[in-house]
Amino acid sequence: MSQFNAFEEALDFSFWKNLCETRGERLFFRRGEYFVHAGEVLQRVGWIVSGGFKHSLTDNAGHTKAVGFVFEDAVVANYLSALAGEKMPTDIIALEDSEVMVVPSSYICEILDTRPEVKVKFLQVLFGQAYDHVLNIYRFTPEQRYAHLLERFPRILDLVPVGDLASYLNISRRQLHRFRNQKTK
Repeated sequence: MSQFNAFEEALDFSFWKNLCETRGERLFFRRGEYFVHAGEVLQRVGWIVSGGFKHSLTDNAGHTKAVGFVFEDAVVANYLSALAGEKMPTDIIALEDSEVMVVPSSYICEILDTRPEVKVKFLQVLFGQAYDHVLNIYRFTPEQRYAHLLERFPRILDLVPVGDLASYLNISRRQLHRFRNQKTK
């Protein structure tokens, strides 16, 4: 499966996967179960064996917004919290029943601290994707962002509820339905 997040294709995460598979604990999360709550410091990171998760936050008006997704054969983490001990800005919640191999965040920190070239590349790619995401909000219309999302990750409609997808694109459900209907014509 192609990766949802571009940085996962730009970096070799085999060290992360290997660490989780060899030293990790297998955990199961039911749909709607939290991997971590906003406001907590991330104590563990993982490799998704099956399933998927959303990163979500509650805005100032009290609305829950999906701000990111991760799926099978990918990392589940928040890098600022895991690497710098910052409090989580988002919840990480299972989108479906999911299996994850988890290790303490400190294991990843140790690897990155002993391999500074990997850590620098890791941070550069992560920052680049975040910056591109912000620029794309201004560069493209919501319909263009939706089309790009479908090009990059066609299975998104099968994996993510409509409401979460609409909030991720920062549009209404009605707008998303209109875009979907136009694509099927």
